[in-house]
Amino acid sequence: MKNKLMIVAVLMAFTGAAAAQQASEDVKRTCKSFTQSQAPSIVAAVKAKRDPATAVRRVADSWLEGVQNHMLLAASKADSMSEQELASLGYSYCVERRPAGR
Repeated sequence: MKNKLMIVAVLMAFTGAAAAQQASEDVKRTCKSFTQSQAPSIVAAVKAKRDPATAVRRVADSWLEGVQNHMLLAASKADSMSEQELASLGYSYCVERRPAGR
């Protein structure tokens, strides 16, 4: 329960910050697609008690690599997180940390 409250607090913090500057539809699509493709592999690895970093292929884009690392860290700290929760957390981080001009 404590983990879920932490996730909700983080999502609320990111939502408020992201609202200050609207993200483009392209950024939103990229973030949604990327985080939804990463979450199942990460969650499956955590449930199998494997290192989640070994379950994903590293990406060359530094922005998306940062998102991937954020998701991996979150999953390692909250092992009961669902795919949907992890994807939502990653999405918020992805939009917030998008490169300037996107």
